[in-house]
Amino acid sequence: MRSDDTAHRIRAAATTPAEVRRRALPQDVTVERRSEPYSQFFALEEQDLRFRRFDGAMSAPVHRAAFVSGDAVTVLPYDAARDRVLLVEQFRFGPHVHGDANPWQLEAIAGRIDAGETPEAAVLREAQEEAGLLLDRLLPIAGYYPSPGAMTEYLWSYLALVDLPDSAAGHFGLATEAEDIRAHLLSFDRLMALCTSGEIANAPLLLSALWLARERPGLRG
Repeated sequence: MRSDDTAHRIRAAATTPAEVRRRALPQDVTVERRSEPYSQFFALEEQDLRFRRFDGAMSAPVHRAAFVSGDAVTVLPYDAARDRVLLVEQFRFGPHVHGDANPWQLEAIAGRIDAGETPEAAVLREAQEEAGLLLDRLLPIAGYYPSPGAMTEYLWSYLALVDLPDSAAGHFGLATEAEDIRAHLLSFDRLMALCTSGEIANAPLLLSALWLARERPGLRG
């Protein structure tokens, strides 16, 4: 097991709320076979398993597969005084393989949590690498699975209160990771217009923009 696997499994094992959903017990899932046929940038894990049904019985054996990846973070920098945000733009392989006519995406700053790193430390590192920003005021938005039917990835999203002068826009990224990143400064109204038009088309940024829309009066007040 890779060291980052160990870290994200420890985080995932922490108690989470269960007021509406089933309170799961260890015996509610039985893994009968596990294999990892592919492991590189991501891994593919297959299992034959049985799980507890809502009628109390165990299900028949089922075969499932999931893409396995480490936990990641996103952060949306927001300047409350200027009422604007910073977004990053870069080529994304997923939309390219999907056949998207434009695989360049507008996103919140994002990146993987390194082994031994906290989500907050990852946010600070990624903000410097992808946008040259030094952050110190982070507000947690949510922790969530973006696609729980097929991926193990767990995201931690934040908003950062930060000064964003005109000079904050520009080109960034680590050459060692083949990153070619352009930072944009957009007004809050422009951000929401792009969410409505569909030009912003990735879940973490949409979630962060909607959270900002809800909390913005208090942040500006």
